[in-house]
Amino acid sequence: MDQKTLSALPKTTLRAGIIIGAAGAIAVILAPQILQSLQLGPSYSQAVGALLSVVFQLVTLFFLPFSAALIAGSLVMRYVGRVLTGAAAPGQAK
Repeated sequence: MDQKTLSALPKTTLRAGIIIGAAGAIAVILAPQILQSLQLGPSYSQAVGALLSVVFQLVTLFFLPFSAALIAGSLVMRYVGRVLTGAAAPGQAK
């Protein structure tokens, strides 16, 4: 990878973590209302409702921890990038 791509990687990872975290938070807040507002009639089987419920539960279960991992990874990448280029973090000696 070239230097430009490597320097943009932490920023891209941070943005992805924030977007996934926001999506997870919205899913946690709105999932019950969305499932309730669908009001699947007799034309849909109960399997469709159960499938949608499982999908929302998985989104709320995985998105927030994955978001935290991406954000933490971004911070680690920034720190390691500074250390490898020789620019010490503020407040630390070389």
